[in-house]
Amino acid sequence: MKTLDIEWLSTSPAPIRNDSRIEAGAHLVSERDGYAHHGIYAGNGLVIHYGGFHRSARRCPVECVPLYCFAANKGIRVQPEPGAAYTGMTVVERARSRLGEDRYQLLTNNCEHFCTWCVRGVGRSEQVRRSLRNPWMGIRTLFALANEGLASRARMRSRCRDEMHPGLVAPAQIPERTRMAIFLQMAFVAYYVTRRAMNIFSIAGRHTSRVFKAGVPAIVAAGLSACVNYAGIHGDAAVTEPRQYATQQSLPFEQGHWPTADWADQFGDGQLKSLIDEALKGSPTLAQARARVAAAQAYSESARAGTMPRIDASYALTRQQFSGTALVPPPYGGSWQTENRGILGASYELDLWGKKREALKASVSTLQASRADAERVRLTLTTSIARTYNELARLHLLHDIAQQEIDRREKIDRIAAGRIATGLDTQVERETARANLATSRASLKSLDGRILATRYQIAALLGAGPDRGLRIARPMLGIGNEVRLPDNLPADLVSRRPDIVAARWRVDALAHDVKEAKAEFYPDINLSAAIGLDAFGFGRFLTAASRTASIGPAIHLPIFDAGALRAQLKGRYADFDNAVAAYNQALVTALSEVATQIADVRSTDAQLVDAQTAQQAAQKAAALALAQYKAGLTNQLTVLNADVNALSAAQGVANLRMDRRDRQIALASALGGGFIDTSFADSGAAARADVPVSAAPAFAAR
Repeated sequence: MKTLDIEWLSTSPAPIRNDSRIEAGAHLVSERDGYAHHGIYAGNGLVIHYGGFHRSARRCPVECVPLYCFAANKGIRVQPEPGAAYTGMTVVERARSRLGEDRYQLLTNNCEHFCTWCVRGVGRSEQVRRSLRNPWMGIRTLFALANEGLASRARMRSRCRDEMHPGLVAPAQIPERTRMAIFLQMAFVAYYVTRRAMNIFSIAGRHTSRVFKAGVPAIVAAGLSACVNYAGIHGDAAVTEPRQYATQQSLPFEQGHWPTADWADQFGDGQLKSLIDEALKGSPTLAQARARVAAAQAYSESARAGTMPRIDASYALTRQQFSGTALVPPPYGGSWQTENRGILGASYELDLWGKKREALKASVSTLQASRADAERVRLTLTTSIARTYNELARLHLLHDIAQQEIDRREKIDRIAAGRIATGLDTQVERETARANLATSRASLKSLDGRILATRYQIAALLGAGPDRGLRIARPMLGIGNEVRLPDNLPADLVSRRPDIVAARWRVDALAHDVKEAKAEFYPDINLSAAIGLDAFGFGRFLTAASRTASIGPAIHLPIFDAGALRAQLKGRYADFDNAVAAYNQALVTALSEVATQIADVRSTDAQLVDAQTAQQAAQKAAALALAQYKAGLTNQLTVLNADVNALSAAQGVANLRMDRRDRQIALASALGGGFIDTSFADSGAAARADVPVSAAPAFAAR
């Protein structure tokens, strides 16, 4: 049985009825604050578990509950059981045989004992075993259960108050970690740390009375009643899954292919490929993105260094006159002395609450976001070059049409001159023909200017000077590949759009920032030690008598800060909510872009059919009108009207063809341009801002 993570249980507000991915008899685990809750999946969306103190301040028996009640707004996973003695419905029958049993014992008959008995035939609990081998872990679990019990008791009181006064406005949501639980936990932490520190230094044990050793921790613990805490601060933002958006009609399954990294090659223009390669090597915009990645890499390395011990060496030579009436006695007091001091020191911060680790995780996620941003810049650059290059092709095609129009206008002018000689036309028709000819020549010169400006624009995208654009030959772009959407597009798009990937990593980074801000409420413990030589003068500096050494802990605990830490945590939650909203908006924008571009391609294809028919008819009409005008069967106005219609039809077909290619390029960009991200799947770094600093992350905030 493989491990199965079901993250949507913690993010979807809809009731969970069933999940075909979970087999009946599966051993389910739901991670909580400081402990894990276990149950047996009975099928049809039901779970059999030992209630214990899972959702009440009172002990609950073995019961059968819906899957969403068991999950309790947390994620669940399927626990692998390679040595299982029972499987499938046999496990379910064993679980059902104990329904109603009310002999819950935390250490000998808890929910994990129940599940392992159902699967293996023997009740065992790895949580209890680890807690007994590591008392500190057991203490954390006990406090987590105390938090759960206090929160359950508060929820029960709230429900009773609502039932007694149904007309009152519903009270605000009660935070999971109550103020009393935080006080108890912090008080014990201070007592435990202080006693351990005093036990480490035996000299304190030899020279300190029992009263002092027992009294100091008690005083410190009592002083924590005023400690700052983050009770009541939470967030409700959650990322939206692509399947939650209706896309079946706009983005149907068409068995198409995702674009590859060399998607521009489909147009068969070698010059376009060389221009893109040149831009990727010399573009300042891309160099800026690489610099941002390097900065994020340096910040990540700095955060990693913060989790490691630090060793420093120092030497000082000081010439000083000591006071004769202060601490230094004669003969040194009142005299000038040269002090030599060389120290080798080491320090290490005990990251008990994960503050440094969360800072490191946040920096790694920021680095991943920077890398995705660099890919986004790369995709934007290549797309801009391709679309501008296509615009250059459009202008060249319009230039050809304008030149053909000038040729026709010159022919009309010559015919008008001949008709004046025969008395069929007047000078008015001749001047009208000349005016139309001049207008066509002006349009041609305008296109020449636009072509030159587009060349300069491409040169700027390449990171080169304007003269580089003058060497760009006329584009020879083909039609490109058939346009069909790939299957399962919404779900796969989140890993193929670099902007979505970057937004997701930013959410993950800010989730770790929230956990880091929560860890600020707990005490910091720094261990430091130093050894060296310290002497007056040089003669005794290297002797054994000049040795000096020190060792000791330093504990910092915020007690009163006028709300600074709470304000900082609120700000982190606000940043997290903003990042989640940005991610959701990026997903909506991406789906809209793909739908818009594919709709434009389909619309352009339909328009081209009618436009080409209109062009053929307009060209025939213009040719017939010109022949009749030359034969003296019609007037010049008919010829000019037919010519204008033919010109407009030719320009319309040309623009539609170029528009279709432009939409095709934009669609390749909207589908990610060949970018594929697997970092989230490999790291399992789904971020969640409402779990304790030591727990596994998942996307949501509480």
